[in-house]
Amino acid sequence: MGFPAGKRAVSVLAGICLGWIGLLSLAGCAEEQPPPLVEPTARPTARPTFTLRPEPSATAVRPSPTATATITPTPAPTRADDVSPLTGMRVDPALLHRRVLAFRIGNDPVIRPQEGLGAADFVYEEIMDGWTVTRFTALFLESEAERVRPLRSARLANLTMIPQYDAALVHTGASDPIRFLLSQSDIVDLDQYFHGAPYGMLTGYDWRGRMYSSTGAVRQYLEERGWESEDLIEGYVFDVEAPSGEPATSVSIPYPAGDVEWVYDAGTGQYLREVDGVAHTDALTGDQIGAANVILFYTVHGETDIVEDTNGATAIDIVMTGSGRAVVVRDGIQIEGEWRRTAPDQVILYWDSAGEVIPLKPGKTWIELMPPGHDVSLR
Repeated sequence: MGFPAGKRAVSVLAGICLGWIGLLSLAGCAEEQPPPLVEPTARPTARPTFTLRPEPSATAVRPSPTATATITPTPAPTRADDVSPLTGMRVDPALLHRRVLAFRIGNDPVIRPQEGLGAADFVYEEIMDGWTVTRFTALFLESEAERVRPLRSARLANLTMIPQYDAALVHTGASDPIRFLLSQSDIVDLDQYFHGAPYGMLTGYDWRGRMYSSTGAVRQYLEERGWESEDLIEGYVFDVEAPSGEPATSVSIPYPAGDVEWVYDAGTGQYLREVDGVAHTDALTGDQIGAANVILFYTVHGETDIVEDTNGATAIDIVMTGSGRAVVVRDGIQIEGEWRRTAPDQVILYWDSAGEVIPLKPGKTWIELMPPGHDVSLR
């Protein structure tokens, strides 16, 4: 179920117009102060022009030439009515028959710790244009957060990441080309520049840290406009019993603007997140961020000519359709495998060398997106 066509058209046309008059310059999505929360008041007569560089010709993305078994996708996983498709946890079924919310959360070192990040059911971490920092897309289905901050702008990766969850994308803008692409998709695009009601701004922070919202405010906004959905998403395969694998009690990832380490805590069965040797906490609770599953997702990070900021950094085309190497880390072990997806609305599943789906441990999951051959240490 997508965003109403009329609303999509208004959003993109108004976004382009505001771009012409200076409110939505390319820097608006990246590194300038956001304008006031206003609804668009005029429509332009043309669309922006841009081109994407050719996508990589190969669909399989593997840093190793080793061949693997051909994998045939299985039918959608089946589960009890009260089991979450995102976490595998038993919850009130009413919490599952609503739209997934996808919040874009900044990760600049000066704004850590974030608020609400630790409450997310499922999180993607991606390298940003310019290769100087990472950013999160945090998914909420059954979980709630009284505040999610700091909210930041959308990127090209969201166009391939979001459709598998039929999620509403919560963000504070985008470059004109990305806005146009979002408008042509079925994504429920809650760009703050055009849907200001569920957003707020805190004083005492610069442009990187002041914008926020909450799961409650966004759900109320969706309900008021008839954009909520009761459809149950496909989701993942879960099993409390871990498959066989090699030991992995620590995962070290050298990301820009902070080396990430996930350290296994056998007492809780969780991987706890550190950045540059310091516990990464959630500012709302003070608790260290943890995950039952950490997935290393290797894929092509292609170049484009979509300029994203005033420094001229261009969007990264993170390929998420096809297949590539993946390592699923859970319960103190690592399982080498492959991610696979044949259609944009298909949930990406993870497969072992025998052609079986690798089950996730019930709980929260973090996916770490990285180029093939990225220097990751598992021990």
